[in-house]
Amino acid sequence: MRRRTPRLRLLLTLTTLLGLSLGAAPATQAAANEGAAPATPAASTDRGTALPIAYHCDLAVDPLHKRVFISDYTTGSVLVADYQGRLIRTITDLPGVCDLELSADSRTLYAPLALGDAISVIDTGTTRQRARYATGAGTAPLHAALSGSTLYFGYGEQWEASIGSLTLGGPTPKVRLGLVPQGTFSGSPLLATSAAAPGTLVAGDQNTSPSTLAVYDVSGSSPVPRTVRDPGSSSNFLDLSITPDGRTLLTASGSPYHHPSFRLPDLTEDHTYPSTSYPDAVAVSSRGDVAAGVDSIEPDPDIYLYRTGADAPYRTLSLAPATGYGAGKLRPRGLAWSPDGTRLFAISGHNDETTLRLVVVASAHQPSGS
Repeated sequence: MRRRTPRLRLLLTLTTLLGLSLGAAPATQAAANEGAAPATPAASTDRGTALPIAYHCDLAVDPLHKRVFISDYTTGSVLVADYQGRLIRTITDLPGVCDLELSADSRTLYAPLALGDAISVIDTGTTRQRARYATGAGTAPLHAALSGSTLYFGYGEQWEASIGSLTLGGPTPKVRLGLVPQGTFSGSPLLATSAAAPGTLVAGDQNTSPSTLAVYDVSGSSPVPRTVRDPGSSSNFLDLSITPDGRTLLTASGSPYHHPSFRLPDLTEDHTYPSTSYPDAVAVSSRGDVAAGVDSIEPDPDIYLYRTGADAPYRTLSLAPATGYGAGKLRPRGLAWSPDGTRLFAISGHNDETTLRLVVVASAHQPSGS
């Protein structure tokens, strides 16, 4: 079992969550370009909408009301924007909010509260909290994924982390803890599900190298491991995304310097989407288009857009004008498609600003200039 000192493990959890730097020296341009696909990045036409937050944790896109929800762990708030990127309102009193999980009908948003030991249930129409369910003192739920009428959540710190569930189908929602053994993950695991793969839950470790991926059968009363493995050279998973057919998992991690895909449920490596250092986000649209995001070194692109199974991107994007080294970059877990697969939403940070921006890429499913 891989172990780190408690202080270092806690520091790594916080830096992964907030996208902070540990002060490592920048990589050389040659290293950054190694294995990159030959593409000229198109700069966004503007720098997006300025957001009143310095960090973010997740974003969710609501097609029913055409809204984008952006969570901020540090301020305990969720920003609400429209499809043009204009801010509508801010939902507050959500201590330690991180993951955002939409219900199948897009009428409800589920948000774990790591500093509130609870799951918040938000009405997406009124953007007000409808209910809050306690998960237990000190549980610190962080990540979440919905499978049918059950919300699974990753919780806990260091090697005491596990997966819990909130059953939503009955008259009284029920919380269960300890669904996987402590020691499986070194912190609250990232979670992913797909409506096209009912009864399947994927979990990824954020804090170890190599990192663990696990696939669970959750069709019964408790998760049953189907596959647990360390996939190749992957380390410190930052993002997970499942294809629309539910058959393939894509990952973004500190290494390797590309975006691999794995067949479900056996996690056999299936395809490699070339990008560059350092992969930090991935999102697959309903059309199957892959948005592979990196924390790049300019002039390398921030986002590579691929058709399913392609070896080269049909389009690349830079989130900021090339005003200097690292002037603009994509935030970890900072990508989300609109459910119709046409618009891409991205969260960017800039060296000359203390807060983030929401960038809307219209017609992201089309090649540049089409």
